[in-house]
Amino acid sequence: MGEVSNYHTFNLANSYRVRLDSRRRPTLPTALLDEAGIDGEGVELIARAEGPGRIVLENPLSLLREVQAAIAAEMEENHDTVDLAMELIAERKFDASLQQ
Repeated sequence: MGEVSNYHTFNLANSYRVRLDSRRRPTLPTALLDEAGIDGEGVELIARAEGPGRIVLENPLSLLREVQAAIAAEMEENHDTVDLAMELIAERKFDASLQQ
């Protein structure tokens, strides 16, 4: 079986069959929309393909929060590297000032 992203978990109990009509439009079950917290006609969603056979629909606000969290995590992960680099620069400047 192919590699599966660790972001996704499979919960077949919460899966729904969706068919495309003749114009390739899906009709999403009310229970699926309720479970996802998406309600109201005309709600704008962001759609993207995540590989063969997988389409993800997301609320733009939840997508923004996900991106912000990823950026914050990346900054936190690289924080020590930035601090070490700044410390090294400060030490070199101090050493250079002693040699003058």
